[in-house]
Amino acid sequence: MEVLRNSIRIVRGAPERTGDILWLLQEAANWMELNGIKQWTPGQFNETDIAGYFTDRHVYLALDDEAVVGMFTLQFSDPQYWGSKNDESYAYLHRLAVAGSHRSQGLGQHMLKYAVLRAKDLGCRGLRFDTVAHNIKLNRYYQSLGFHYMGTNDMGNGRLVNLYEHFEEKPDPDRLILRFMSESDYEHLRRWSISPQYLKQWAGPSLTFPLDDEQLNKYLNGANHPANSDRLIFCAVHEATRQVVGHISLSTIDRSNRSARIGRVVVDPDYQGRGFGTRMMNEVLRIGFESLGMHRLSLGAFAFNTVALKSYEAVGFKREGVQREAALFGDQYVDCVEMSILDREWSALQDS
Repeated sequence: MEVLRNSIRIVRGAPERTGDILWLLQEAANWMELNGIKQWTPGQFNETDIAGYFTDRHVYLALDDEAVVGMFTLQFSDPQYWGSKNDESYAYLHRLAVAGSHRSQGLGQHMLKYAVLRAKDLGCRGLRFDTVAHNIKLNRYYQSLGFHYMGTNDMGNGRLVNLYEHFEEKPDPDRLILRFMSESDYEHLRRWSISPQYLKQWAGPSLTFPLDDEQLNKYLNGANHPANSDRLIFCAVHEATRQVVGHISLSTIDRSNRSARIGRVVVDPDYQGRGFGTRMMNEVLRIGFESLGMHRLSLGAFAFNTVALKSYEAVGFKREGVQREAALFGDQYVDCVEMSILDREWSALQDS
């Protein structure tokens, strides 16, 4: 048992709570329908199925005094959602729900954190779960809590789910979280675009100075659906301070040829020199190769940006060639160095 705050505590559930669980899940499903969230329907839940939870998984309840105000379940295999990535050494979370009386109070986040610790206590390698792919706001929320995108699974009938995992990582005061960009991040990109030349250096010709909402809305529109979009756009958040410190994207995603291009890499000038660019790049490489199943990732960097070129080579990129005099900076044309890394090269680096 864990006491979260005041009188709320998390306990292992028992079958006599079946009726309370049914009420909670149906109430959550009704709320989803009223808010246009296509995830659960009240009719999908019944006492017989819920009673079965107690034989094939662990059920955990958040209690306020004795009232059930939240829940989740843990199971230890999930081939239905994870397919070929299923691994019985992980715990898989399902049925995360919070009562309407306790929404927007941080209870869902507390239960997720508890589930991470509980999975570890049970000897599991980590915690995994899925969520609907079309709800970008919800996906961004899970990413902001430090869960890593692991792929997208087609459940049939047009239903896509995104897969997430919480890694057991070494202590790192400068750990970064990559989460989908939102309109609230526009101010950061504008602040970092300190001049036409600097914006051109990190964004190329795709964005023009001064940045405005019209450009950024066009940039973000249609992005961040991992199975369908041609681009995934991330902001990097410094976990310790919750400060947005960088931006990076995967674009021109070609699923037929399994290739994509990394671009628009920028770190807040106030946070440069701390290795954040390398951390961002390593996570985007993991997403590209491990989560999206890409074969080739490429990028371009202007020849004068020697710091960036060295950092890209350090994480495994190889130079392919040079686009001569590809861009005009002031009154001088500069070369653009083309680089790429293949899936087998990235895998070899992970093994070593």
